[in-house]
Amino acid sequence: MKIAYFSCSTIYGGVEKIVCDSINELCQNDEVLLIVPNGCLYKDKISPKVRIYEYKNYDKRWNLLLYFEILKVLKKFGVQILHTHGAKASQMGFLLNKFMDFTQVATKHNVRKGKIFNKISNVISVSKSVAQTINHKSEVIYFGIKERQISRNLGDKFSIIAVGRLDFIKGFDELIKSVSKLDFDFVLQIVGEGKERKNLQNLINSLNLQSKVVLLGFKDDVAQRLANSHLQIISSRSEGLSISLIEGIFYANVLLGTKVGGISEILDEEFFIDYENMSAKISKIYKNYDMYSQKFSEKHKEIKNSLKFENYISTLKNYYENCLK
Repeated sequence: MKIAYFSCSTIYGGVEKIVCDSINELCQNDEVLLIVPNGCLYKDKISPKVRIYEYKNYDKRWNLLLYFEILKVLKKFGVQILHTHGAKASQMGFLLNKFMDFTQVATKHNVRKGKIFNKISNVISVSKSVAQTINHKSEVIYFGIKERQISRNLGDKFSIIAVGRLDFIKGFDELIKSVSKLDFDFVLQIVGEGKERKNLQNLINSLNLQSKVVLLGFKDDVAQRLANSHLQIISSRSEGLSISLIEGIFYANVLLGTKVGGISEILDEEFFIDYENMSAKISKIYKNYDMYSQKFSEKHKEIKNSLKFENYISTLKNYYENCLK
């Protein structure tokens, strides 16, 4: 197959990890092209077997010159499947499909509005909750990761970790407010970058938590950091299916998450939180840590097996083949 992936994002986050991991595997047996904006920051994570094209024209979805540029690249490549990620790339792919014969596959990553996905025949939803936002049947394919062998090294101080881009939707402000109510010694590390950094740092300062809450920025060693933390927290206001959730199922000692999106489909009910009970639940975990650590491992064994990367990539390939038929 000749498969082109199209993303309008330059930054590296959860969606981009899915793109990178997918094409790095697909290129082992198929021809793969990645189309991204000029200045893409995750090219170094792509296999040399993947052709990369950075488009030069102004990155607006109604820029006709951009359409002509991408159309020329797709024709030269001889694309069979164009897999678009996100609403903007999917809308552009839908219009390009009117001028060139290829099969479009679009992935919807969140529960927010995206009317374009109602028009595209072949849609992959990252969770059941995302699938419910589309007015026709879509394929639910949970992403998977390659499990790594890591050591666990918990320190004496109770360590909490949260992972994700610094965006309002991730609820890190509520997490910071909740930990400010804790009556025991702890450290909270937030891994990620984003537009809310300044606001979050101001909140940390206003609550005098500078010695307890740290914004670490982007880190490559998330799996090891999860394993070395007593507790991972996902405090999102809304989610499709968080990559940090999947990583937490594999590497976290205990994971708490808000009951939104794919979190409610993966995490056992005993480990749900809301903003009102977050600090109380953290305290309960702290006081009964060994019991909760054992429970977390036992209750997620089965779902862990289903979230392995080989299962994801096999399902994805089968989906492509069925779409071409």
